[in-house]
Formats: sequence, structure tokens, C-alpha cells
Amino acid sequence: MKALIVSDSHGLESELLTIVERHPEAEVAYHCGDSQLTRMDESLYPYRVVKGNCDYGNDFADEVLEPFGAVNLLCVHGHRQDVKYSLDQLVHHADQKAAQVVLYGHSHVAKAEQKDGKLFINPGSIRMPRHRPEKTYAILTLEEDVYSVDFYDLTGEQINALHLEGTL
Repeated sequence: MKALIVSDSHGLESELLTIVERHPEAEVAYHCGDSQLTRMDESLYPYRVVKGNCDYGNDFADEVLEPFGAVNLLCVHGHRQDVKYSLDQLVHHADQKAAQVVLYGHSHVAKAEQKDGKLFINPGSIRMPRHRPEKTYAILTLEEDVYSVDFYDLTGEQINALHLEGTL
């Protein structure tokens, strides 16, 4: 299975559609919040979207928890779990939800890491990246318990330095 993951697009619209069109191999697409759009915006139709701290109204849920292949996947924005300071609260939240894969945003820092037997993916930001110059998004590939996470810049170029693979 493949999942497309974006976050913190802060008002961008055409870019969201371009990214989805570029990756038809992804069975599902997630937006980890701070789209600053509404559910009525066509650019969000392909995505499962969670509410970020810059999203107002009740258009989106605070989190999405669903099966992804043989694992449970949790998508949150991360501001409620203070992800800018550490992943500790997010790890605890994932434990409570029995999630093995966690997608989050908020910090605008692209990274994937395994912690406490769980995979955590922050796709970065396609609008205002931090710690890297590239505006990024990610693709998660999961086969059984083997995963790979690949990051791309807004033009579709793969960023090899951020690649992560392993087993859950």
C-alpha cells in the first residue's frame, strides 16, 4: 500500500492537486492540517484532512484513525501533542489509539523516525519549510510489516537524504 502525505500547505490549492496527480500509485492521501481551506475547496477532495491550529471552523476532524494494510494509522496535526518540543505526548497518544503508524505536521520539519516500535512521519510543509530549504511532502510504502518513506520537493524531485526504511 502507498499513502501520500502532505501538511501545512497554508492556503495553497493548485499544488495540492498537482501532487495528487503526480502520484497515482498512492491508494490514499492524507493532509496533516493547516490547509487553511474548507472542505468545499476542490483541492482537498482527494485528501483525508485533519484540523490544524490555523484551520478554523468545524470542517475537519481532530484526527483520523484507520487501518492501513495490516497496521493502524493515526493522522493528527500535532499541536495538541506539543510535537515542536518532543514526540513524547504523540507516542503516548499513539499508544492509546493502538496506532503503529503516525502522521503529523505542525513543526514544518520533514522527517521520519521509528520510536517505541512505531513509525512517525512528518511530511514537512509545501509552503513554509523549516530546517531545510525544500518544500516537502512524503510517500509511505507499506508491504506487510516492511515500510519505506520517501520525501519529495514541490517539483517532484526525490530527496534521498530523508529516506527511511525498516520494519514495524
